[in-house]
Amino acid sequence: MLEYTAKIREIARGLLEKGTVDVFIGYRKGSVPMMNEPVLVTDPAQTDVLHWDSHCGLNLCNYLTKRTDRIGIVANGCNSRNIVTHIIENQVKREQLYIVGIPCTGMIDHRAVKRAVNGKEIKGVQENKDTFLVIGKDFEEKFAKKDFLQDNCSVCRHRNPVEYDEMVA
Repeated sequence: MLEYTAKIREIARGLLEKGTVDVFIGYRKGSVPMMNEPVLVTDPAQTDVLHWDSHCGLNLCNYLTKRTDRIGIVANGCNSRNIVTHIIENQVKREQLYIVGIPCTGMIDHRAVKRAVNGKEIKGVQENKDTFLVIGKDFEEKFAKKDFLQDNCSVCRHRNPVEYDEMVA
């Protein structure tokens, strides 16, 4: 996942520096573990805030509606299908968009993780390919990612974007 983050930052920086886009929509780490948040970046120097992992579950397409500028956006399978719907419904023009596709292995259900640690306060999460480590004040627990995927992710058949200009992987 970290290699995706580096690539997203590199692509976004290039798009903003060249003036290909006016804004890049992605995710940044949230102030609470497992709760990444949307971010709109307009300055190439600020692309280091961009982040990608299994906690990027919010729909970024909500930030496309009624925009008139040129937009770069990171899109996994879910977001790319929603972008296509926005285009069909004339909420945004395809020509405005530069879609950075990213393969998705699923988003972790943070509520299930909180239940698994019996409601203990989570200070951080370290994610590997198939596992993640939950770190608290007095504990560390390792979990298999496949056991904590959001319900829709565990049955997803469209993990790759259906529409993109550049694919991260």
